[in-house]
Amino acid sequence: MDELEFRRRIMSDPKERDSDILDAMRTNDSNNKFADDILDLDNRIAKAMNVDVPEDLADRILFNQSSRNQTNVITPNFIKRSMAMAASVAFVVGLLVGQINWGNVLVAPAQASLAATAIEHVIAEKPFVEHLDERVNTQQINAKMAPFTHQLDAQFPFHVYYLNHCGFGEANALHMVFQGEHGKVTLFMTNIASADVEDFQKAGMEGIIEPMGNASMVIVGEKGENVANIANSIKKLIKPVAI
Repeated sequence: MDELEFRRRIMSDPKERDSDILDAMRTNDSNNKFADDILDLDNRIAKAMNVDVPEDLADRILFNQSSRNQTNVITPNFIKRSMAMAASVAFVVGLLVGQINWGNVLVAPAQASLAATAIEHVIAEKPFVEHLDERVNTQQINAKMAPFTHQLDAQFPFHVYYLNHCGFGEANALHMVFQGEHGKVTLFMTNIASADVEDFQKAGMEGIIEPMGNASMVIVGEKGENVANIANSIKKLIKPVAI
């Protein structure tokens, strides 16, 4: 099991300890530390969310509902207290989450946006791909692109350093790293549909989401990279194919 797969599985279930996980922890100190850190974070969040509920909460809710139905007057104190409790929990969780260096963690929850998932994936995989140069050709790209029902109909115009499939949230994606104008650029193609073109900036990077039928192409580059131009040039070369 490679380190990326190990991190993905630990993030999905911090308490998982099957034979593959245990082997990866025994043979790699960083894997062992990562698993301990994530399990500790999971326990701390669970503890922070375990807020005692007042014994008379049900009575208060019923009384508040009854008063509103009878007088159409909302009693503010109970609502304020409830909001204060929720804000306190959110604050504690925020403090805990802020103590983790998310740049070293692969985070891909189901509800995360395409943009957030892409940025987090680029950060997490950078140490593994930054020194690779597989000299990928167009034929190899089309082979990897096949599960996403799209193909290049011309030569890919950039030097490609890395090409593979990867987990992308709860979906899969084509993951490609190629040379841009200001540094390396990452492209993801996934069968997660998107409605509109979306530009985004985060963690010193810039990106764009391009809808492609029932799929989406996400491109992430360094700050100052014209990702919109790159997306336009690539999109012109990609055509849907029949299943």
